Amino acid sequence: MIPQEDIERILEAAKIEEVVEAFVPLKRRGANYIGLCPFHDEKTPSFNVNPARGIFKCFGCGKGGDSVSFLMEHNHYTYPEALRWLAQKYGITIHETEETEEEKQAKTEREELYSINEFAQKYFYNNLISSDEGKAIGLSYFKEREISQTTIDAWGLGYCKQQPDDFSRYALKNGYSEELLIKSGLSLRSERTNSLYDRFHSRVTFPIYNVAGRVLGFSARILTSDKTKAKYVNSPESLIYTKGNVLFGLFLAKNEIAKKDECYLVEGNVDAVMMSQNGVKNVVASSGTALTEHQVRLIKRYTRNVVILYDGDKAGIHATIRATDMFFKEGMNVKTLLFPDGDDPDSFARKHTQDEFQAFLKDNAQNFILYRANLVKQETANDPIKKASLVKEIIHSISLIPDMIERTTYIQQCSRLLDMEERLLNEELSRQIAHNLYEANKTQSKAEPIIQSQDTSSTETVEKLANKVLQPDNDDENQEKAIIKLLLLYGDKKTQQEVVNSDKKIVKETHNAAGYIIAMIASEDIKFNNPLYQQIFNIFLHEYSEKGEPPKQSTFIHHENQEISSFVSSVLINPYSTSPLWESKYNVVIPDLENKHTIDLHIKQTLLHFKLHKIESIIRDLHQQLKNSTEDPINTLQRIKNYTQKRNHIAQALHIHSK
Repeated sequence: MIPQEDIERILEAAKIEEVVEAFVPLKRRGANYIGLCPFHDEKTPSFNVNPARGIFKCFGCGKGGDSVSFLMEHNHYTYPEALRWLAQKYGITIHETEETEEEKQAKTEREELYSINEFAQKYFYNNLISSDEGKAIGLSYFKEREISQTTIDAWGLGYCKQQPDDFSRYALKNGYSEELLIKSGLSLRSERTNSLYDRFHSRVTFPIYNVAGRVLGFSARILTSDKTKAKYVNSPESLIYTKGNVLFGLFLAKNEIAKKDECYLVEGNVDAVMMSQNGVKNVVASSGTALTEHQVRLIKRYTRNVVILYDGDKAGIHATIRATDMFFKEGMNVKTLLFPDGDDPDSFARKHTQDEFQAFLKDNAQNFILYRANLVKQETANDPIKKASLVKEIIHSISLIPDMIERTTYIQQCSRLLDMEERLLNEELSRQIAHNLYEANKTQSKAEPIIQSQDTSSTETVEKLANKVLQPDNDDENQEKAIIKLLLLYGDKKTQQEVVNSDKKIVKETHNAAGYIIAMIASEDIKFNNPLYQQIFNIFLHEYSEKGEPPKQSTFIHHENQEISSFVSSVLINPYSTSPLWESKYNVVIPDLENKHTIDLHIKQTLLHFKLHKIESIIRDLHQQLKNSTEDPINTLQRIKNYTQKRNHIAQALHIHSK
């Protein structure tokens, strides 16, 4: 276990923007940072980071929280693992006690899969550099490919021995179960002997990492020329590994991609390794599989500029066209680079110095659309039918580009290169765009203004507008949520409210907002139906009764319950659900929602609505109880009378205010 004092030191040291930026490129916008959300696919940034409060929030998918929450969600860490990561990053020593049995049992299947894969990676790596067989076979192969020891260490390359069950026996000896070994794909069960054997035996291993550096699985290459066996064998998909969601090398390349604002995309693992060794660190591999939309969006997190280095043969060009179209759909800039005949990034890198290799990449990358146009011109000079077909393919790719100016520029350049009228190309472009829209079945909905423009000069109008902005819907969930928002946003502020004094006169008194809200709710013994809201309210109630002041917002932001942390972060980063269109498009002037008069009004109105809603629910329950009970109804009737009087009093107050 991690002691509480160490947890507090870690949370105090952690800077949310630094933690998030280790995985998501951010841009400053005012006091906050924005970026593309790593938890769902999006084209425009809705992911916000607030350094002042130490929280993040995505307004697209709703996820939010603090640095620990982010690591737990993004890296699939447990709470202690996230704290350990932060401690290592900020150089904080943890005085950790022994893990309890309950904590050991709490490890999820996901964590078990991470554990067995990381265990395997270390074992394969040690085989390679320490065992006689590993050095004689695996290390010799890497040396033959001119892969240095430094590169082997950086990528965690390894070797699985020829003995078919070498790893399986070692893992079982170290406490891993047969079920987990099979589930991870590291071991297979023989139909003939019913015993386990290693999926990757007699192969060198390339670990597949997620963007946080955790091992998801392996790609393993055979070292013989046996044509009956696959050259590469990969881990099967599992709870932690989905082939189309991972790019080989991204963990090591992501910072350099963001720094250079460019990503090189290659096909093979060794291509990526050799390019990195030759100083081109901003490289990832699709590992010989068809590129997916998810992989494209992974790259887009770090840059909009991609250079594709696939083979120059027919299959390679086809794969490049497909990849280019996918990048275009995401509004990205694409270049391609073809190596001399017979070469790929690996072989070319081994024939040249680092400077020569990097210079070649810089000088020979070319726009793929224009490359295709030149290719069409060369190959179809005497074949108008083939030319027309290939031109349509080029126009289709251009039609996928979302930016109109970019499309126009490409059309003009292709018109000159292909010696075709720009008008004809534009007509085909229009047809292709219309076809794309039809195929995607896209519909455009027009945003309606929530409220109309109005004069907000008078206090009465400001109050009405503030109520429209702040007042929750009249349902139980939103009523309860509104009370919790009051406590979180205004709990430490002072509020002036009307109360009945000892002379039974209505006077205005100043109270601590949290104390006033808690007292108003506790006096009626009202309970929250939503357990999350009840839990947050109980924390306020306990802290206020013990210390006479509300808990700090950081109590909730850094709460071990991630549901609390995420909810509170959402409230604090976006306290008022106002539409950005109100002022910019519909000329609606939003009142100052932090104005003292507005806060007092908001507290009063929200509490009255909340109590009215809860009391009406109590009255309904009492009527039902009266109907079903066989006992003396006097007590129940008296309670109905009392609650009805309270309801009428609150309704009257609301009615008077709304005039």
